[in-house]
Amino acid sequence: MKGTIRFSNVRKVFRWRGPRSRHETVKGAFFHRRAHRRKSSSEEHVALDGIDLEVTAGEALAVIGPNGSGKSTLLKLTGGILKPTSGTVEVTGRVTALIELGAGFHPEITGRENVVINGMLLGLGRREIEERMQEIVDFADIGPFIDQPVKIYSSGMYVRLGFAVAVVADPDILLIDEVLAVGDEAFTHRCLDRLARMRQRGVTMVLVSHDLDLVTSFADRALYLDRGRVVAEGPADAVAARYRSDAVGDSGRDDQQLPTREDDAETRWGNGDVEIDGVELLVGENGSRLVAGGSPCSLRIRYSVRKPVEDFVFGVAWHRSDGSQVSGHNTDLAGLVPRRLATDGEVCCEYESLQLAPGEYLVDVAVHARNGLAYDYWCDALKVRVTSEVEWPGVWSPPHRWRSTGPEWEEKAENCSPEPKTDDE
Repeated sequence: MKGTIRFSNVRKVFRWRGPRSRHETVKGAFFHRRAHRRKSSSEEHVALDGIDLEVTAGEALAVIGPNGSGKSTLLKLTGGILKPTSGTVEVTGRVTALIELGAGFHPEITGRENVVINGMLLGLGRREIEERMQEIVDFADIGPFIDQPVKIYSSGMYVRLGFAVAVVADPDILLIDEVLAVGDEAFTHRCLDRLARMRQRGVTMVLVSHDLDLVTSFADRALYLDRGRVVAEGPADAVAARYRSDAVGDSGRDDQQLPTREDDAETRWGNGDVEIDGVELLVGENGSRLVAGGSPCSLRIRYSVRKPVEDFVFGVAWHRSDGSQVSGHNTDLAGLVPRRLATDGEVCCEYESLQLAPGEYLVDVAVHARNGLAYDYWCDALKVRVTSEVEWPGVWSPPHRWRSTGPEWEEKAENCSPEPKTDDE
């Protein structure tokens, strides 16, 4: 199946020679024959050691860890830029790497010519590139500079054009190395929105980032590396918490156990008759914490029944990180009359269009009796990041249009409202 990644006992070692003596040059060797007989010293650096990893199609994996832990090496092995010293790396489908944006641009030729060359290197035909050229130019937002030599571009223009070319290639797997840390805020919004829409199409993503807030809102799962070895692997929230803890010295590096959530009166409570096992946002068929504004999606709540009940209500509540309430709804308000809850299962709350402004949202989930008795009430069970190409104030972002009889203006190609785009767009 396209879009899968598998590492099996992968080890990557870099070797380099030690410092040269003053005679270890071509000229020195010619005049000093003994230099040929000198045993050259060498050193080894183990970048990755015994990595086993599997990423399924459509999944988003974040790779975190301190500098020099092997994160970028893992990306380069996945992209085929490097080969493992031992072990095997299996990757299926077209891979695009957002590692060094614009690294292949030639400074003396125009942006348009560079787009054609780089697009062909990514596997696109010339006709495909020409058909998508306007989309690339619009996304990069460089206007007439597309026909100017790249050497006169600012660093921001360089990065924007590199990103636009990379994501238009329709990859099965997208590798991202700190790309969102460069560029201005408007560019970051466009990047996140494009990545969210690519996730809706089932693109597999591997992200390397030091931004743990981005990691927990972007990734389904995280891999924590240190000195080339796996310290922890699992849900993004838990792995990020482990890394934060290690960074401030609160726990040792040798303990492989992830931190577990302690249910206390501030975050989770209930008598336990029914227990919520997990909460997931589904965009299409894939779980995701990143969703483009206006997209259809659903919240899936998995639960276990410890004691059968006949009086039960499932509910969700959305709020911003500052505590401001956004929306709350439950099965009782929807007119669903409870009969009996005796077996484990799941319930889904479906949204035809998630009309929220871009930003981070927290979701509370609960199952309780109609009189309010909580079986399990879980605050901040899920963090979701809603994206849009531009920033929108407030929390409600309905589709809309402007009409007028006096003012004259030219309408941009894109609609002013954050309506979901189709793949044909």
